[in-house]
Parts: sequence; C-alpha cells; structure tokens
Amino acid sequence: MMLKEKVLACLLDLKLKGVSEALIAQLASTDYDDMDFLSRIDDLFVHESLYCKNRKLANLQKLAKLRWPNASVSGIDYALHPSLKHAKIKELAQLNWVSNAHHIVITGATGTGKTYIACALAKQAITEAIPVLYFRFSELILNLIIASKQDKMKLLRRKLLKTPLIIIDDWGISPLSSVERHLLFELIEGRDKNGSMIITSQYPIKAWYDAFQDPTIADATLDRIVHQTHEITLKGESIRKAMGMTEVLNEHST
Repeated sequence: MMLKEKVLACLLDLKLKGVSEALIAQLASTDYDDMDFLSRIDDLFVHESLYCKNRKLANLQKLAKLRWPNASVSGIDYALHPSLKHAKIKELAQLNWVSNAHHIVITGATGTGKTYIACALAKQAITEAIPVLYFRFSELILNLIIASKQDKMKLLRRKLLKTPLIIIDDWGISPLSSVERHLLFELIEGRDKNGSMIITSQYPIKAWYDAFQDPTIADATLDRIVHQTHEITLKGESIRKAMGMTEVLNEHST
C-alpha cells in the first residue's frame, strides 16, 4: 500500500473525515506547496473542525423535524407580513430569549405564516448548535398520553426537558381532558425557567384558558408562559390565498 493510501485509511479509521478530505485537497493542488508544515497541519484541523460542526448541525436539523426545514430569517418576505416588524425579528434572531429561557407566541389567522416564522427562528437557533424539537400541539398531547400509558413518561420527559427550544405549533382551544391538562401542566412547569418555547396559534392567549376547564390549572400553566413571552400578532390576508391568486393571475397572463 502506498503511503498516501495508508495515511488516508488511518485517518478514516480514526474518524477524521474532515482531515482526510482536506489532505486530499492539499495533495491535489499546488496552492499549498509554499505553505510551511505547521500551516498545512493547521489547515487540516480547521477543515476537521468545520466538518464536525456541519455534521452536528445536520444532525440537529434532522432531529428537530421542522415543518419547514428550509425556513430562514433571511427568507422572511416582509411584503407578505405587513404587521411584522423587521426590527423585532432581527432582535429575536439574536437568540437572547433562548439564553434567558423566555418564549415566543405567534398568533394569527390560518395561512398568515406563523409556522414559517417559527421554523425560521428555530433554524436560527440550530445554526448556533441549539437543539430544537418541533411538535404540533395535538401531536404533543398524543405523545404525552401514549407515553403515560406505556410507562415511558420518564424517558419522554427527559427528552422534552433537556431540549433548550421546543416549537408547539397550532396550539388549540379544544377542551382538554383531566389527564391531558395535567400532563401539559407538568411539561410546562418542568420547563419553566429551564427552556424556551415557540408557540403558534390561531387564537389569542386569552382564548386558551377555557380549554383547560379548570381555572387553577389554566392559570398555573399559562402564567408560566405569558409572563416571559415575546408576542407576535400576524394580521392580514392568508398568504396561501394570496399566493394562489398570484399563480392564477400568472397562468392567465401567459
């Protein structure tokens, strides 16, 4: 075996994929000929660090299971969100609210872009290596119920409580059963001051209380959210409807 192949095989055995790829690039280019030994070594490990970072971010992205995985803060079209303030999103993109275990509540009618904005802010967190999990509200409640029935609640709670940022999409106002409201309370209470949430809903926060059918649990649960929350209220027509009308107009103009 030639020395080159031996070294590359050794690097792969050591799981130094970034170093391996950078070394191949160095050997294939004359751009590195004038670099001293330590500079070339430094280049190899810079590539390894970048490779590891990108692999970690890709894994976080996969685990997050975002509804819109390609959403981004830079991709938000403010022309479609007349009530959305660019300065507000720019501030939230700094992620200080995550560091402080605060929350974001995004409300607005169906189709106004709540989920996209939530995913864009979550994607911003992922780029900073902050783990994220996405759930629809109904899915989260169902997962909690199933875990409680299958004696897997401890495992699920550990997963939910250790994740710095959770998205709860489409928070509803349908009545919760006694079991559901207590499971939801325990989750919110456990994350209080220990983790952040982005919650989207068609309904304003004050409309959420009746779903609990228990004023004490409702106050205890929602007070842990509302007093540490940045609120975004989206107004205007449905973006999906507007985009659909645009497509129809384009079809007729061609």
